[in-house]
Amino acid sequence: MTTTETTATGGTPAPDWEEVQASPEFVDLRRRLRNFVFPMTAIFLGWYLLYVLLADYAKPFMATKLVGNINVGLVLGLLQFVSTFVITWLYVRHADKHLDPVADKMRHEIEGDGAETVVVVADADPVDEVAPVAAEAAVQAPAEDETAEDTAEDTAEESGDKADESDAKAADEGKGEAE
Repeated sequence: MTTTETTATGGTPAPDWEEVQASPEFVDLRRRLRNFVFPMTAIFLGWYLLYVLLADYAKPFMATKLVGNINVGLVLGLLQFVSTFVITWLYVRHADKHLDPVADKMRHEIEGDGAETVVVVADADPVDEVAPVAAEAAVQAPAEDETAEDTAEDTAEESGDKADESDAKAADEGKGEAE
């Protein structure tokens, strides 16, 4: 595989991606992927279409009770979820055995054995970065001339004022109802 351009850092030349895509290894990798994905997609869509058609045109069959209030339609509907997980498990197994080794080999050939790998973390949670700052802002020391006792008294007075206001409103509403 030849290279025609250089990387942004000016170091190692970048690969010619059209040549990589045309390489026999890449063609084999695509064939292996398609040999799994296309048949599995057809099988799953056929199974789903069968479920939908049965639900629409075979209502007495789907309503057949199996155990208590559990009927055939409910079981087949739940099996849709089970089949999704089974297909996922089968794909992971297929990828581990047939796709990943070829892809890893190709990557090492393209990048070179001594090439640096740069990992970009795109799913970092910005809340994790902001939380310590917010926590520090929330816990602030009282001003120099204000002690913790003064702060507690102010808070108690404010809540007492709010309670007095709500009592006054209740009394006013009571007078309005009595008249």
